[in-house]
Amino acid sequence: MYGVSCVGRNQGFSGGSTVEKLIILKGNEVIKEFPLTLQKVSIGRDPESDLPLNDPAISRNHCQLLKIFNNYFIEDLKSTNGTLHNSRAISKHILKHDDTIQVGAYTLRYQNPEAQAAAIEEDDMDKTVIIKTPVKPSPTAVAAGKPLRKIAPKTAMVRFFKGPKQGKSDRIERSLYTIGRPGGQVAAIARRPQGFYLLHIGGDDYPKINNKAVDSTAGVQLHEGDVVEVGENLMEISF
Repeated sequence: MYGVSCVGRNQGFSGGSTVEKLIILKGNEVIKEFPLTLQKVSIGRDPESDLPLNDPAISRNHCQLLKIFNNYFIEDLKSTNGTLHNSRAISKHILKHDDTIQVGAYTLRYQNPEAQAAAIEEDDMDKTVIIKTPVKPSPTAVAAGKPLRKIAPKTAMVRFFKGPKQGKSDRIERSLYTIGRPGGQVAAIARRPQGFYLLHIGGDDYPKINNKAVDSTAGVQLHEGDVVEVGENLMEISF
């Protein structure tokens, strides 16, 4: 046997295929595929882990996958020998299609072809400009005093006042924009249909909006002119 236990306590294989999965390798040999259907997947030497890996270099509770919105994050649980993401030691990091996670003697390759296809489609859509005649509000609605629904911005701009990007600006057009460095304080700005939200990803200190700490992974909505602080980074949000 290869030292990989059977499916963990919370995870089962269904008859259909799952888009997101981990391909588990030892050396160059594929051991098995592990479909990702849980919001949180525990990984470690403990047989009760969702994904048990039997290797003395792996801690009992080594690391975990967390799903936040539509993205999985890998988080090291203060393991003895650490967790590598694409060959770099991390405390917490977002996963993208074909990323690798190294735990002891095992390599876990994250597969999400659907996300890759969506990214390609989004790139193509960014190149297309559609000009439409503005739609005027209905006279009936105006006369009746009905409020018009506010349309959430599709893009946001962050202007850095302090930190490694001081003096620079970034336009946020993707679904998730991360701020900070692995091993330190990490936050993300998530784009939702209702607007843009700041959420805490990792680190002992929480990010701040207008000097108020944000301690929620669910996110706090951002507004025009908000000042965001994430570790050494200080920035202003505009739409």
